[in-house]
Amino acid sequence: MARTLETLDLGTPVFCGEKRVGDVRGLYAEGTARSVEWVVVGWVSRGDVAVPAIEIGSVDDRGVTLIQSDPREYESLPAFNEERFPTVRKLA
Repeated sequence: MARTLETLDLGTPVFCGEKRVGDVRGLYAEGTARSVEWVVVGWVSRGDVAVPAIEIGSVDDRGVTLIQSDPREYESLPAFNEERFPTVRKLA
């Protein structure tokens, strides 16, 4: 069943294709917006990274699947800490 980003639970698995790359650590909106702009993923090999919501391919009972199936496509994602993202607000 399809779900929305706003309904994600912390700890939801995140996949690139069939490979689990991490889990959801936080959901953030820009300013006063109510929709998710950034999904913070606890990336297994890198720690917390900020994934733009536009990179989310699907959300279902299995978890979150990113658009790209190769994790190397996401090596340039920035590490996440709130000081680096001063315009965001935590939703979950």
